[in-house]
Amino acid sequence: MLLDSEMRVLLGTNPRGEWELLGGRAEAQDASPQETVRREVHEEAGLDIVVGSIVDTWYYDIAGEGRVAVTSYLAQPRGDVSFVLGDEHTDLAFFHSHELDNINLPEGYRTSIRIGINKLQHSQGRPSTHDRGH
Repeated sequence: MLLDSEMRVLLGTNPRGEWELLGGRAEAQDASPQETVRREVHEEAGLDIVVGSIVDTWYYDIAGEGRVAVTSYLAQPRGDVSFVLGDEHTDLAFFHSHELDNINLPEGYRTSIRIGINKLQHSQGRPSTHDRGH
């Protein structure tokens, strides 16, 4: 999950009309899961990122497609955060954690994002959004 300096998360809309974290399946040239995340975010948004630690893993049952294991990593942009819309999403946008309940976002993503924001805030010595009731 890509978080900017304002602790906003970058999400894209998929063909099902849901917002989701950017990412995707590993390809043969990917040397690690982190490399997969870097490549996918670059393909989907044109951004260079630094990938950090794993935040969460959960199963997502997609109607008509089956079960997918979703693993979220903390990530931060390297340089400019101006993104370019790739082919996989119809829209890209940054959201604050308090906005997540107002969008069509699968619960597993919502939970992972909040865990990631709290983890990053804790590591930076900031108050947790969870502690403030958001």
